[in-house]
Amino acid sequence: MIKALEDGVAVLERQVRELLCIIAEKEPGHAWRATLGMSAGDPAFEEMVRLGREYRDKQKPKKKRGALTDAGS
Repeated sequence: MIKALEDGVAVLERQVRELLCIIAEKEPGHAWRATLGMSAGDPAFEEMVRLGREYRDKQKPKKKRGALTDAGS
C-alpha cells in the first residue's frame, strides 16, 4: 500500500513539474489587452451590459426613509 502511495505521489510530482514548465514557457504579460474593445459597437454586447445593469439595480436594497428625514416633511 505504501508503494502504491509513493508511486502515486511520484506521478503527481512529475505532472506538477510538467505544468510548471508549461506555465513558465508562456509569455507573461497582458494577454487580456488582445480582447480589449472587441465588443465595441456590438448590439448583443450592449444588450448584455444593459441587462446586467438592470439585474444589479434590482438587487440593491430599497432605500427607506428614516424617522429623521420624515420629521422635516
